[in-house]
Amino acid sequence: NRIAIPLSTGIGWGDFALPVLTRPGSYQIRAYTNWMRNFAADYFFDQSIIVSDTQLSIIKRKQKAGGDPDVQFFPEGGAIINGLRSKVAVKAISTKGIAEDIDGSIIDNDGNEVAVFSTQHLGMGVFAIIPQTGKNYKAKITRKDGKQFTVSLPKAQDDGFSIAVNNSQPDSISIRVASSAKLFETEKGARYYLLAQAGAKVYYTADFKLLSQSFTTRIDKQRFPTGIVQFTLFAENGEPLNERIAFIQHNDQLKLGISTAKEVYATRQKVNIAIKVADKDSKPVVGSFSAAVINEDLAGTKGISKNSILSNLLLTSDIKGYIEDPDYYFTNISDKTRADLDLLMLTQGFHRFEWKQVMNGKNPELLFDPETALTVAGYLKTNGGKPVSKGKVLMYKTKGGWFKKDTLTNEKGRFVFKDLVTDPDSTLKYVIQGRTGFDKKNLVTSIDTMAPFKTQPGNHTNVYDRDTLSVYQKTLNQQLKLSLDKRLISLKEVTIKAEKEPSRWGAIDPDQILRGFPKDASGETLSFYLTTRLRGITFQNGLPYTSRDPKTVMNILLDGSIIPPELFGTILASDVESIEVLRTTGKVDLLTGVGNVIVITSKRGQGLYTRQETPNVITYPSNGLYKAREFYSPKYEGPKTVMQTNDLRTTIYWKPDIITDKDGNTSLSFFNADTKGTYRITVEGIDTDGNIGHQVLTYKVE
Repeated sequence: NRIAIPLSTGIGWGDFALPVLTRPGSYQIRAYTNWMRNFAADYFFDQSIIVSDTQLSIIKRKQKAGGDPDVQFFPEGGAIINGLRSKVAVKAISTKGIAEDIDGSIIDNDGNEVAVFSTQHLGMGVFAIIPQTGKNYKAKITRKDGKQFTVSLPKAQDDGFSIAVNNSQPDSISIRVASSAKLFETEKGARYYLLAQAGAKVYYTADFKLLSQSFTTRIDKQRFPTGIVQFTLFAENGEPLNERIAFIQHNDQLKLGISTAKEVYATRQKVNIAIKVADKDSKPVVGSFSAAVINEDLAGTKGISKNSILSNLLLTSDIKGYIEDPDYYFTNISDKTRADLDLLMLTQGFHRFEWKQVMNGKNPELLFDPETALTVAGYLKTNGGKPVSKGKVLMYKTKGGWFKKDTLTNEKGRFVFKDLVTDPDSTLKYVIQGRTGFDKKNLVTSIDTMAPFKTQPGNHTNVYDRDTLSVYQKTLNQQLKLSLDKRLISLKEVTIKAEKEPSRWGAIDPDQILRGFPKDASGETLSFYLTTRLRGITFQNGLPYTSRDPKTVMNILLDGSIIPPELFGTILASDVESIEVLRTTGKVDLLTGVGNVIVITSKRGQGLYTRQETPNVITYPSNGLYKAREFYSPKYEGPKTVMQTNDLRTTIYWKPDIITDKDGNTSLSFFNADTKGTYRITVEGIDTDGNIGHQVLTYKVE
């Protein structure tokens, strides 16, 4: 499902409802702007959530059989150089996709032990080595269960530089660049440059001549903002040679004060929260903040990786791969957390700034403009797939007042219609036609859609504490039973008879037929609707696969035409009349001759994203801008009656639009649920200058 959220001064919020029959499992939430689509999807906000059932057996994680973890080695600066002392980080990932702690020793090809190590945080560790020319090195790994195996280290280079960063001092950071003996002899006197940048802005540069085998500099940390800094060594011709990233951690976030009248409350009691926000200099701040309150004892959040505005904007948005428990590095900061954060810098790659692409002139092509209103974009091509340049594309709309727009395609056949509609919750459907001056039959018009999201292997952002869940579900089941017993009504036995559904295929019976799709335009996608309703079919990233061929996406036949798989995710369940599935051997579509197919028949006249009589004409639905619903928060100021049902909520309160006044103050209030335990209040946000803040407060409900 996809919604467009309107922004005001850069702030917006939304929500989504999970259908009752949502299948338990892990789901991805992705947020992005149109401008962000010009760059790698790594920049998008992604969050995994777990949808669970009240029965513990349903939420057990599927895990691979235990085996040796994947162990990787990361030389500081990018390479191990013979004869130079090198710091090497190690990271071990289990077959479950999460960190595994190990011990190890480094052995040369003569059997000599030259280094030992143990992982110190989430499968990450570090050791030092001075490799010798002509020798190879292996790591003898010992798992915590005593099992052993070996892994080869990256092969050492004879020539090159090493770069070492010491980030342990509170006020300064030290950089040491060393060259191999052979390189020093051949390049003596050559000029090199050391550059440090953060957020595509250069904060430090130094140049030096290679007059000795090493160059050392110390830099004041106040030069840099809080966040990741990339240090790069360049040759005189501009070639990047070595890179190292480090995290600069200043205590300059917004100061959020959260207070309650007391530390212990009763169920259904009103709670008043006072919030005061100041900047690093203790001056009041005007900003936009959100507040969320949950019962952390029952929400299954103990032991789960948390992701705050601090960790997301400062860390996870810039680092490749999955990061376990990113908030750890910003909570109760100590020498250990800083050392562990530096290990993370050594082991996980930086992706926001790639020097080699910049030096080669390979800046990303900017295809997407910032959106100030809704847009519809796509491509006009020939039947053979060749882009049509300067082709005319027309757009029609009849609902809510007839209008027509036209535009021309660029050299790549791309067209864009801007400023279409700004009214929240408006559902419109457009007819889009592509044509040229001499031909409109041999053209294909398509809408530009996002590619399906691909979850990275091991991207498990939620790991449940099983003991907590057992308590939670036992309590919840008891409360549900108590609540339901009061309202159950016994029904007489009912006999249901049904005739076999007629098929459009004549003698060929489909494997499955579905009818009776939702009539309301709730925005539920067809792929989401079908997730729990099709037999022998699973969905990966919103696309259907059969158990007979789990690696091949099924064919999608819409109103008689095969459509690209990525368009399957744009179809709404409310626009569908029927579904027929042909997936077993010998069953094929008689018109197209393809098997392994989902046949979709749309509701007549509903304007589903479909081809018309010619492929150059399509109908496209737009759901408009989403109007977020107000979070339901009950009030218990009156007497509690026997007829009231139990309040079993674990999410107690949510408010996304809290604005502080000129004195940095604001407040909120809500009522506790019937669930007892530790309630956690999380407040975070941003001020008008872009400074961010995050704070957590807990209280008891007994």
